[in-house]
Amino acid sequence: MTARRALIVAAAAALAIGCSRARVAGDSPWVAEAERRHALADERLQAGDRPGALRALREIVDGHTDIAAGVPANDRRGVLQDTYFRLAELDLQAGDAGAALASADRGLALGRADDLFVANLLVVRGAAHQALGDGPTAAADYHEALVINDKLLAEAVHEQGDASGAPGARP
Repeated sequence: MTARRALIVAAAAALAIGCSRARVAGDSPWVAEAERRHALADERLQAGDRPGALRALREIVDGHTDIAAGVPANDRRGVLQDTYFRLAELDLQAGDAGAALASADRGLALGRADDLFVANLLVVRGAAHQALGDGPTAAADYHEALVINDKLLAEAVHEQGDASGAPGARP
């Protein structure tokens, strides 16, 4: 592995860890149920029950169409993309890069906003491509995720600067 590729992988891994489980606005019963299923998946993973965790997460993506009808599209996309990210991550941990790639692609097929949900899916898809031996495609996914995260960081810094005022400014 070249130094540049190692740097990309390390940066992408840091982004995945630092950006995972972003929150979605909304207080619909479907969003609350999805949050409950994510918590159940966490509990199942802590208990060593990977199949139970997968079941809890798959129930979110398999049963979303009728229950989520009143949820704003962007919130629905965020919940589903976060769930596909977790499914792909679990598949990668189990050594099934093909399944991880499929989950990431399903999540990305829901939309491509410049947000943490898409960046996370790109990172996990890049890791799946890398595990499958496709370094150039992995690097492209990692790069796209880094561009999104750079944009989000710049926006956050700009917003924080607006909120705190100029350095040395007096009220």
